[in-house]
Amino acid sequence: MSISSISGGYGGYSAPMHGPNCQCPACQALCSQAAPVSSAGDAAAPQTANAAAPPSAGDKTGGDASGQNGSGNAQTAQQTNAAAPKAPDGKPLNDAQQKEVEELKSRDTDVRRHEAAHQAAGGALAGAASFTYQQGPDGRQYAIGGEVPIRLSQGHTPQETIQNAQTVRAAALAPSDPSGQDRAVAAEASQMEQQARSQLLQQQNGNQNLSPLQKMQQASAPAGSQQAKGGNVDTYA
Repeated sequence: MSISSISGGYGGYSAPMHGPNCQCPACQALCSQAAPVSSAGDAAAPQTANAAAPPSAGDKTGGDASGQNGSGNAQTAQQTNAAAPKAPDGKPLNDAQQKEVEELKSRDTDVRRHEAAHQAAGGALAGAASFTYQQGPDGRQYAIGGEVPIRLSQGHTPQETIQNAQTVRAAALAPSDPSGQDRAVAAEASQMEQQARSQLLQQQNGNQNLSPLQKMQQASAPAGSQQAKGGNVDTYA
C-alpha cells in the first residue's frame, strides 16, 4: 500500500516527507492498519499453496484393488508353471513336446477305457488286462496298446456253449471302437454258437426217437463226459 497525500498538516512535518517511513501520527496509524492485512494475507498464502489434498477413499481402494489383482495374477502364473509338464531333468517342455504329451495322455485314456469295456462284458471268461507302454517327453509311461484274454471254449452242454459264445461276442464288441482283432473274436464266437445250436437241435430231434429208458440213461450220464474245446483269445485295442 502506498501513501500519496495526507490532508491537514502536523507540526514539524511537511508533505514531501509523508510515506511509509514517515513518523507522523497519521502515517503511523495508516501503516499500523495496513500491516495486519498484509501479514495475514502473506501467512495464509503459504498454507494454501503448500496444503496437499488428502487421498480419497476411492484412490485408496483402487490402489488396494490393483495390488490384490497383481498378487492374484502372480499366484496364478506360479500355479500354471508348477502344473505344466516338465522333462525328467526339470526343464520346461517345448511346444512340440507338450503336444506329444497331450496326445499320449489321450491315447492312454482311450486304451484303458477300451480294455475296461472288454473286462466288464466278459465277466468270468475275461482275464486281467495287460498294456504296452511308451515313455513320454515328461518321463512318464503311457499305455498305447492293451489286450484282455477271453476264454472261448465249449461248455458241457450245447446250452452252456451257446451262453459262453454269446458272452465272448458281447465282450469282443463291448468297446465303442472295436478293433479288427475284436471283430475276429466276435466272428469266431458266433460260429461256435451256430455249431452249438445245431448240436442242440440234433439232440432234441434224437430224443424224440429214444425210449423212456434211454432218455433216463442219457440224463444220468456224467456232465463232464463231453470234452471241452477252445482256448484263450486275446482282444487288442
